[in-house]
Amino acid sequence: MRVLVTTSAINSHLYNLVPMAWALRAAGHEVCVATQPNLLEATKKTGLTAVAVGEALATARGNLDTSDTPYGLGVDITETDPAKLTLPYVREVFTAYTSVVCEYMAGDDMLGDLVSFAKVWKPDLVLWDAHNYAAPVAARALGLPHVRIVPAPDHWARMRAVFHRLGGADGADPLADYLGGKLARYGHEFDEEMVVGQATLEPIPAWLRVDAPVDYRPVRHVPYSGPSVIPAWLRRKPKRRRVCLTLGQTRRALGGEDGGDIGGLLSAIAELDIEVIATLNADQIPPGTTIPDNVRLFDYVPLNALLPSCAAVVHYGGMGTVNASVVHGVPQVGIPGNIWGETGIMREVTAKGAGLVADGTNLVAQLARVLDDPAYAEAATQAQKEMLATPSPRDLVPEIEALAAAGEKGRIGGR
Repeated sequence: MRVLVTTSAINSHLYNLVPMAWALRAAGHEVCVATQPNLLEATKKTGLTAVAVGEALATARGNLDTSDTPYGLGVDITETDPAKLTLPYVREVFTAYTSVVCEYMAGDDMLGDLVSFAKVWKPDLVLWDAHNYAAPVAARALGLPHVRIVPAPDHWARMRAVFHRLGGADGADPLADYLGGKLARYGHEFDEEMVVGQATLEPIPAWLRVDAPVDYRPVRHVPYSGPSVIPAWLRRKPKRRRVCLTLGQTRRALGGEDGGDIGGLLSAIAELDIEVIATLNADQIPPGTTIPDNVRLFDYVPLNALLPSCAAVVHYGGMGTVNASVVHGVPQVGIPGNIWGETGIMREVTAKGAGLVADGTNLVAQLARVLDDPAYAEAATQAQKEMLATPSPRDLVPEIEALAAAGEKGRIGGR
């Protein structure tokens, strides 16, 4: 069969899809990744076939962490406080996220090109990143089965469930209006399948999954961060306990502020008797910053190669780093960012016993606790065992084949 994979031009979202795409490819299926032009090079380097759709995804310095809510929207789709989750608040969430986030990630330009390409390439199934809402519309327009894959906890589905529980369908429905308007151009109407797909793959730990009426298919996260070479120094055992400091790729991709005093952060953790490997590029280091003797700076080091040698990792709560840390059984210290529920993610890591939350005032103390108390390493190892017991991408291939076959039977004329 032919599988059309879609994602917006953010490396971490692409990399979340790659293991499943390659599992399908290794099973003998044709795979093509449709994305905006500025992700074509990264896609080609994964070894997968790529096609450009839509215009380049623009990035702007400072579009993250601009207020107490993501993107300065005034509302947060990851909000879980029952006192805040009133119907007006939830409606405003969908109003804001459709007009700003959805259209930014995958606008009409991408949708039009996606439909045009699919008509020519004739896929049997669409596999789409959960933030790319051009994909389910294109799939419905062409009568194709479609499967969603989430890069993080599924707050789209969770907030949608809250919306219906509060009786939102009896009034204005901004998400239905947004997607329904796009569907109408192709002679179709909105339904909830447009939000959550016909099935949803979840490559995240079980304890980070949300409660929503969705056909979830758990799948093991397989860390992938692009083509890389293991440097010689990484093949040698560190003389001191090694700690990784990373801000993650999504923050860089979206041009966001780093959300803190990088120089102060480096100086703080350097107080401990550790070796710090900091993956920071030149733009992230303010001029005049003093680099402590036990801190080594690298523009990029593959986490999959680095983390097995680490006693702990310090990060901003991004799901890619959290997933990789879980896979390698590394305790975590998170200074939560503000893109997609990082505070909630780190709250669950803490509840699991596999790490702690920190800020600029207590980072050294929290990191010392994680390094010195073996309970954190033990809990991280347990989380690792649970992740490794989850079905692999290869194990999910027959399920995707079955979904495609069911969709083929329901389509007049087939491909």
